[in-house]
Amino acid sequence: MKNVLHIIDTTGPGGAETVFIQLIRNLSKDKYQHHVILRGEGWVADQVRESGIEPVFIDSKGSFNLGYAWALVRFIRSNKIDVIHAHLMGSNVYGALVAILTRKPMIATFHGGVDVAKQERLLNLKFKVISLGADSIICVSKKLEEELKLRGELEVSKLKLIYNGVDPNQFSRKGVTLKSELGLPEDAIVVLSVGNIRPAKGYEYLVDAAAKMKGAHEYHFVVVGHQKKSLYDELLKRIDSHGGVPHLHFLGFRSDVKDIMGQADIFLLTSTSEGFSIATVEAMMAGVPVVATRSGGPEEILEDGVTGLLIPVKDPEAVKTALLKLRDEELVNKMRQAAQQSATEKFSLVNMVGEYETLYDRLSV
Repeated sequence: MKNVLHIIDTTGPGGAETVFIQLIRNLSKDKYQHHVILRGEGWVADQVRESGIEPVFIDSKGSFNLGYAWALVRFIRSNKIDVIHAHLMGSNVYGALVAILTRKPMIATFHGGVDVAKQERLLNLKFKVISLGADSIICVSKKLEEELKLRGELEVSKLKLIYNGVDPNQFSRKGVTLKSELGLPEDAIVVLSVGNIRPAKGYEYLVDAAAKMKGAHEYHFVVVGHQKKSLYDELLKRIDSHGGVPHLHFLGFRSDVKDIMGQADIFLLTSTSEGFSIATVEAMMAGVPVVATRSGGPEEILEDGVTGLLIPVKDPEAVKTALLKLRDEELVNKMRQAAQQSATEKFSLVNMVGEYETLYDRLSV
């Protein structure tokens, strides 16, 4: 049995964190003994425990924390780790560094353009460390792979595309409760957006679009995701500038997103930048028609007019036009069927897990 160490340096819910948890839950337990190191308690730790693994906590605060790196080295040696798998920039740097020190194979997974933003401190140095220490550098979209190739700091031969995967069997339209919870009429059209409130999600344009549609009373915009106070306060100010937007509902973090997704009438992604959108794939598999911005990942996931509607970024009027276009029931039914088939074929959880297992086996020979 191979010992695999999984590292991520975030503790709260998010797209990368969801993939991290899905891998731990679905990778073979017969072939691999899984070990998880986190920086502290939180949503990720809770999910890891639910997967039957007790995480180890080592604080990784600070840039190039040598104490953290040395603690990783000791853990790898004492637990006879065969493969190191890290996610996101911070953990990728440390994972690569300790891979060099311990001479263990290492996989670095990047989850989006935000993860490798040019304003990142010491970016060139971090890339060089990753390029030296990682045996395989995973990109979750073709756009991200091309972006990393153009940077020049990473060894191109190590770059590999593995799309994030979703379980098509986890969604259900049974037990609809969202409309009653929000006090909405049964004929309300629920336009759902899922994602933590952060700049790249472009929620200010969702607010503007919802304001433009105040006259279409049946449309209700529902946003699910962690609310960072400073950014959320800015959105509230924007709502006030429109004289209020009564049909806009911010629900904050929810643990029942899969149930909510099945209750939506339309899924809306207003991001200005997306490496890959797990929520878009989830909506497709749940049979929910999708409107998404051309923000990176969605262009690889959706075929415009066939499996979803693609619109420009930062364009509230385009959001309104697309939503009204989905009044066409024939179009929606065709799109829903095509989207479910496409998502299941290209972005299934089974595919993702299988590709990572193949990589583990090749590197740990």
